[in-house]
Amino acid sequence: MPERPSRRMVLLAAYEDFTRRESVSLRDENFELLKKLQDKKAKVIEQMALLQDTPNKSDAEDFNQRLSELQKQEEANSSLLQQKMLSNRQELKKLSQNTISANKLRRAYAASSDRPSASGTLKGRA
Repeated sequence: MPERPSRRMVLLAAYEDFTRRESVSLRDENFELLKKLQDKKAKVIEQMALLQDTPNKSDAEDFNQRLSELQKQEEANSSLLQQKMLSNRQELKKLSQNTISANKLRRAYAASSDRPSASGTLKGRA
């Protein structure tokens, strides 16, 4: 009968899965799913912090190797997220500038029917 994996390794596998799914959601720009995955990862981290047992030597080596790979993936995800945030900020700035320009053009070239009529008399203005 195969040995059952330790809770530490099960939690690590869940964290790895969430990280892989996080990478895909970043590439697909599915930020709602990204937030949910990050919440789940935080819960896994909380559970890992509560573990009291000490892993055996082979588990510790495997755990550390997988953890190192996870850290690289986390850094790549963080970098990608930063790039997407910068891109979004630049796009927002450009859209804001376009909106301002469009409003200025609309005011400058508004149809005469859109403008209030100016009467030639001063009656009722005093």
